[in-house]
Amino acid sequence: MNEPETGKPDIVLAYAKQFKIVLPRITFRPVATIGVTAVAMIAVLLAGCATTPGSADRGETADEASLVADARAAAEAGEYRYAVDLLMQSLETTGDPAVARQAAQLASAIDDWPTATIAAARWMVLEPDSQQAAQFATIAALRRQRVDRAVELLQTRLVGQGNPMDWDSAAALLATAGSSDIASAALERLIEQAEGFEPGFDDYLRSRLAWQLEQPQKAFELARQALRTQPDSRRASWAARLARTRSEPELALEYFRLAGEFDPDDRVAAIAEVELLRELGRGEEALNVLARLPQDAEILYTRGMVEHDLGRIAAAGATWQRMASLESVETGLRHAWLTGVLAEILEMRDEAIDWYSRVDGTLKQRADLRRAILLAGRGDLPQARELLTNVRRSQQPEITEQAWLVEGQILAESGNDMQALELLSEALTQLPGSAALLYARAMAAVNQEQMALAEQDLRTIIQSDPDNAIALNALGYTLSDRTDRHREALRLIETALALEPENPAILDSMGWVLFKLGRAEDALPYLRGAVEAQPHPEIVAHLIEVLWRLDRRDEARAWVVRTRDEMAGDAVYAATLQRIGLD
Repeated sequence: MNEPETGKPDIVLAYAKQFKIVLPRITFRPVATIGVTAVAMIAVLLAGCATTPGSADRGETADEASLVADARAAAEAGEYRYAVDLLMQSLETTGDPAVARQAAQLASAIDDWPTATIAAARWMVLEPDSQQAAQFATIAALRRQRVDRAVELLQTRLVGQGNPMDWDSAAALLATAGSSDIASAALERLIEQAEGFEPGFDDYLRSRLAWQLEQPQKAFELARQALRTQPDSRRASWAARLARTRSEPELALEYFRLAGEFDPDDRVAAIAEVELLRELGRGEEALNVLARLPQDAEILYTRGMVEHDLGRIAAAGATWQRMASLESVETGLRHAWLTGVLAEILEMRDEAIDWYSRVDGTLKQRADLRRAILLAGRGDLPQARELLTNVRRSQQPEITEQAWLVEGQILAESGNDMQALELLSEALTQLPGSAALLYARAMAAVNQEQMALAEQDLRTIIQSDPDNAIALNALGYTLSDRTDRHREALRLIETALALEPENPAILDSMGWVLFKLGRAEDALPYLRGAVEAQPHPEIVAHLIEVLWRLDRRDEARAWVVRTRDEMAGDAVYAATLQRIGLD
């Protein structure tokens, strides 16, 4: 179990009827994530298992380079055991820590923990200052139930005075043991041998571990016990986060405020409190909390978001001006990113484009994705596509996938449906397993009346993920709207609705397929529920048409009066009104 959530990711490009953006809230977590997971992904090896830069400087021989290349080929072919053997053979003579890292990661991925132990030990020899190597060696020891060795590594390499990894992260690392008993035994040994613990800190650490072991009730009880024993900002903040996960917002706020009393400069607790107040619609209180903090880029960004929530657009604009006037040198790498995001939220497109162009470092490619969308929105399609072509060179599959998706979307929105379809087909040759790309191509195929291709792609998603409600719904809706296979569509939509009973898109699909089956009266409750949850033009159009068919003409006309100005530009809405004579 990960840290209790305190916000949303910076960008979400979800596949649905159209891509939507979840704009970022600042998320602070009380511990840094550890660099290694217990089971490393094979993709890590495939991305890095090759002759590494600097190998020649370490005196790597041609034979060693050949072994590493053969290991990469074996891993790509799915022959993981053979790939591990080749890497371990190379490890006997190489001085390249990357080979040791790759051997440890791949061995762990196939649950060969004895080999992972050897590889991690060699890794630590070749790269003595690598915290990641020590973490990996600790995981291997835990997986082999060698508690003494794991504790030794934690004490000498990872926690305690002079070591960079803190106790919170150590608890998270222990949770990778694969056994709650082993993890708990290791923690108790660490607690027993530790010196200088404040009263109750042992219960605080037990709470951290319990959360990681997916024991939320135990974690909460221990957190409260630790807080009662000796209150401080750290413990109050942790108890608040756990209370929040339990849907106890008032208790969470009480604890966050207690954390603030102990340490008024604690940004972590303050921002978490602000996030919770925003969720509760208590923006004024959130602004009061923010006012006591130093007004740097991240605080100003959050303030602008809260002001936007409250409808104070002028105030949010003034806050943005303050952000824009800050010196980037003083505010860190996120300054340009956050300034661009707030500008975009405030519909300051040109300013957002400008600030996104200034983003560097780890956020640069995400900023370029946003910049491309904005450029396309103002008609600069060639420049947007050129930017996305560069983004697709990313070594991160997620970013590459998003760049394809964004380009397909902007092509479709600019009326180039066939180009979008061709582009997404090209993308799938490079990322053939991408459900998002398959979905996007299916929707592009529907727009081109290529029903067979759309059905093929959606069934491919469903075959690999039978509980994918989005794909089930999309196929069901497509069959109901574009074919006469209404009973087959009904079965698919019923399955999707059982998985996500409150999803407005699926409620709309259920209403529409029932209408197509001649059951307009049965369709009405589903369509009303969908419109209430999400008054999308297409959903509203469906409701109007069903009301008209049921001879509830006055109600249908009332919906038209209520929505015509806002939704007149939507093609489905306009076509529906024209078809039934209400245009």
